[in-house]
Amino acid sequence: MEPDDSIELYRSRLGEDLSRLVEIGVNEVFFAVLRLLAQSQITVLDPALGAAIYARLRNAQPLAKETASYVLATDRCLVSTAGQGMLTGWYLPAAATAEPLVALAFADGMVAPVDLQMNSTARADLAAYGDRYTFTGRDGYVGAWRFSQAPTGSTQLMFLIPGEPSASGVIVNTEPASAATLAGQIVMSMLALEDTARRVRLRRGTLPAYLDIGAFEPVAAAPAQGETLVVLDHDLIDTDLRDVLRRIARLHPNGFALHLLRQSLTPIMQSAITAIGHEYDGAVRLVDVDLALATPREMPGRVVFARSSSIFQFDIAPLFAADAAGGIVLLHDPIGSVLGSRPDDAARFARDGLPFAVMMEGAAFFAQRDAIPHVFLTEESRIRLLTEMLMELGMLDVQRVDVYRYFMGKSGPFTQALIDGRDWHEYDAESRKLLTESLPS
Repeated sequence: MEPDDSIELYRSRLGEDLSRLVEIGVNEVFFAVLRLLAQSQITVLDPALGAAIYARLRNAQPLAKETASYVLATDRCLVSTAGQGMLTGWYLPAAATAEPLVALAFADGMVAPVDLQMNSTARADLAAYGDRYTFTGRDGYVGAWRFSQAPTGSTQLMFLIPGEPSASGVIVNTEPASAATLAGQIVMSMLALEDTARRVRLRRGTLPAYLDIGAFEPVAAAPAQGETLVVLDHDLIDTDLRDVLRRIARLHPNGFALHLLRQSLTPIMQSAITAIGHEYDGAVRLVDVDLALATPREMPGRVVFARSSSIFQFDIAPLFAADAAGGIVLLHDPIGSVLGSRPDDAARFARDGLPFAVMMEGAAFFAQRDAIPHVFLTEESRIRLLTEMLMELGMLDVQRVDVYRYFMGKSGPFTQALIDGRDWHEYDAESRKLLTESLPS
């Protein structure tokens, strides 16, 4: 009988001595630990440990992408500024093995497992490699990952090759991409997957394992003092902006700050802002034009979020009332009114994507909004999720608006269609649904 040269790693040892195994473990042990990390058998939460892993890998000689034993290629490898990533490519081994190809993503001391779906896409174009490697015709892969925080430095992936227990892996650099570009590539890759379960798995790979609503810490609202910040998704044509701002200025003649959720300001929109400023004696102060809402250094007294289409159709006076306290959300929910359901039904709000407008005290809004993960394309989706959570906790005054039919705006960047025909709001709605489905029972 041949001697057994395998090394057994006990879970108690992994828990107690993981840092020592990373720092001084022999290569076979070190790379065995990395394979466990890549398969989500263990997790690295300490950035110092992640940095130690990456430091040791930097001193190791990476493997080539093509050898006599295998050939590995990546077609796209994208990571967004929020830390979501996806990749596509193909892999051909010289001989089939039971050991899987696995991968890890590294950035800023963070180590994230990559959920690789091997043999998931048809690649008939690789037939020419059939005389040297094991070719099946379905040798393409897709993969996804998510860092716990937005990376600030460079991001790399490392593939751990089967049959190489003591060697480093194949290193792949990532391409920075906007959230919309990443979503577009994910949708394109999903269309190449015939199995619906694989499509869902690819989407889930860029999302948190679950959304722990119970860990959300509500912030008690203080009396609103200071400027009102209006966060506006102008989903109507440019010429309508003047009328939208006029409706707000009439209710808030003392002036307000404006964050416009657009990529840039067109001349027509600039003229509208200037005109309302003259009409109402400097009522509008434009603070930013950006698809994302940054946390300001100086907190506003209150924050109001709405789409322009809602400003036109809702009675928004409660959001701007001088004596308004706490938080108020206006909902368009005619079916709920007929059925007699509670206005503050957070489950209905989330499930049906009800049109809404919301006002919250400024400091509380940003403290709570910043706790919402960066997993959506639109700022509205983060605010919608925050609104849902506060509705669930009974911390908002929920009012139904007396509007029978709601007309959705069709302009602006968030109405752009992805390759499958969905716009950004619809893509985010699916992300929210997947987060709900992954809640622990």
